[in-house]
Amino acid sequence: MSSPSRKLEFVSTADATCRGSLRDVLLSAIPAKGGLWVPTHIPQVAPDFVERHRDASYADLAEAILAPYFAEDLGPAVFRQLCRESFDFPVPLVRPEKLQGTPAGRLAVLELFQGPSAAFKDFAVRALVRVTARVLGDDFPQLTVLAATSGDTGAAVTEACAGVPGVRAVVLYPRIGVSAVQESQIARARPGVVALAVDGTFDDCQVMVKRALADESLRRRRPLLTANSINPVRLIAQVPFAFHAKRLLAPGRRMGVVVPSGNLGNVGAVQLARRMGLDVAVLVAATNLNSPLPDLFATGEYRPRRATPTASNAMDIGDPNNLSRLLAWREGGPAVEAVTVDDEATLDAMRRVRAASGYVLCPHTAVGWKAAEGLLARAGDRLDDVVVFGTAHPAKFPDVLLAAFGDAHVSRFPGELPAPAPLRIGNDFEAVRQVLESEAGFSR
Repeated sequence: MSSPSRKLEFVSTADATCRGSLRDVLLSAIPAKGGLWVPTHIPQVAPDFVERHRDASYADLAEAILAPYFAEDLGPAVFRQLCRESFDFPVPLVRPEKLQGTPAGRLAVLELFQGPSAAFKDFAVRALVRVTARVLGDDFPQLTVLAATSGDTGAAVTEACAGVPGVRAVVLYPRIGVSAVQESQIARARPGVVALAVDGTFDDCQVMVKRALADESLRRRRPLLTANSINPVRLIAQVPFAFHAKRLLAPGRRMGVVVPSGNLGNVGAVQLARRMGLDVAVLVAATNLNSPLPDLFATGEYRPRRATPTASNAMDIGDPNNLSRLLAWREGGPAVEAVTVDDEATLDAMRRVRAASGYVLCPHTAVGWKAAEGLLARAGDRLDDVVVFGTAHPAKFPDVLLAAFGDAHVSRFPGELPAPAPLRIGNDFEAVRQVLESEAGFSR
């Protein structure tokens, strides 16, 4: 790995003259001249990096990968402790046993949903909150973590921020479009959390978050920090996923990766891992009908859409935030493919996998599984293994389980689910402003 002693800077994807430090990025999530923040240089791993870290804990692996991005700002000892606090849950690679010996035996699910909110975003949000607290230190006694969510980001943000002194989470989510389990996780009453149920889509929520982050009068009052993948810290914290998957395979195996994709942060993180030197033979973004990415790759024309509800609700995004990052890391680098999986195929994959193996996929992971089946059919012997990122616990989606299996309880959620208590607002930025200007959510 390149030396972590070189302090990293960030640059806007829209204007190479717009640069900032890690502190600048945390305080100004969107560059002043537009675009998104990306690192000015990409650290490189040594050819034997995966082998040297094959037996390391996930936290130690993540520390080695992420140190060039963050250790100089935080200090090596502090960063090591941050990784151990953030990444303290298992990350298994699961091959349904009854599928071994069949064509699907080459498929494996990287279960990224073993953290406190039962979704992959736990990794990045837990790291982000800790990095922010360390970098900004005592300069700001009150910090607001602002996020829009189509389901899982909000749950991870509220879990990471609840009860932290001087920190509150303000989370916007579409009133219709998240599951009952997700809404309980986001909006149950607790210190440090303000949940806003919006009469609109995720894209509407995202527009209001971006507007708030760009509002100088709000930022002067107190720092507004975003936990959406607009924030590059959150995306970079997901880079170890692909390295971890690679080291769980036997040496020399040719690996494809399929990522269920909505806002494109997670697939962008895998592409960044490839640009760092990780060997991923094929990378596929598996999307639902809302995504403009497959058409963009096929035609070269970008047509954002107004999202409509699907079974894979966390991916119901018609104008993905991270497109400019993904395109920047795709240019001159390894190719990225994109495929669309509709609801009928999603539910069919859930049924087939459970019938054949007893393994229950969440709808988002099922989108990935269906895309992975297609990838294996196309790739033939060119791939030894295809890893599907398992993004969320299936029990978070009881309505979809009911639609797929006629039983909402084929998978049991591992935690308690109290009744939600959100503040309901229209699609109304002024209502969001009033909350952000208030003391709501801060411990007294």
